[in-house]
Amino acid sequence: MSQAAASAPDAGKKKGRGKLLIILIATLVLALGGGGAAYFFMGRGDAAKAARQKNGDAHKGGEHADGEAGEGEAEDAEAHEPAVVALPTFTVNLADKDAPRYLRTTVSLVVDDTEKAASLSGGGEHKPGSEPVRIAMARSAILELLTTKTAEELMSAEGKTALKKEIAVRASKAFRFKVNDVLLAEFVVQ
Repeated sequence: MSQAAASAPDAGKKKGRGKLLIILIATLVLALGGGGAAYFFMGRGDAAKAARQKNGDAHKGGEHADGEAGEGEAEDAEAHEPAVVALPTFTVNLADKDAPRYLRTTVSLVVDDTEKAASLSGGGEHKPGSEPVRIAMARSAILELLTTKTAEELMSAEGKTALKKEIAVRASKAFRFKVNDVLLAEFVVQ
């Protein structure tokens, strides 16, 4: 009986060690996997930067390494990252005659590069008293446009698409450069 009693605690220790070993191996695998993923994604960004710098050196003077010229301008346009200029939420009365209706929408404008967006948005914080003149002009033009629309026009997909195009045209005039796209994050007609 003493041998059976002595072997029971040893079996419990072996089971505990097996579980501990499995937990340690799983933790090690997860840590290595996370580290590998971080290295892959972080290293990938550095490689892309290096490739862009290398391509930039090969294309100086508007000429490609193979002697082609004229495509340097297209690459310059691609080098600019598009940026978003977020405008404060608009709440306007619509032009419906049968019932008073309003529109609440949040508009963001996509422009060619981050420098233009930064100069317009003032660091992303909206302070009405310190709003840049071009943003105020764009908001005014958009506000005037929105108040001419009816709920029926705005409820259809075609109406929203047409509205986005009209907003882009008006904002482009106010900014004095092209607005590539208009993003509607909130769109409530009531």
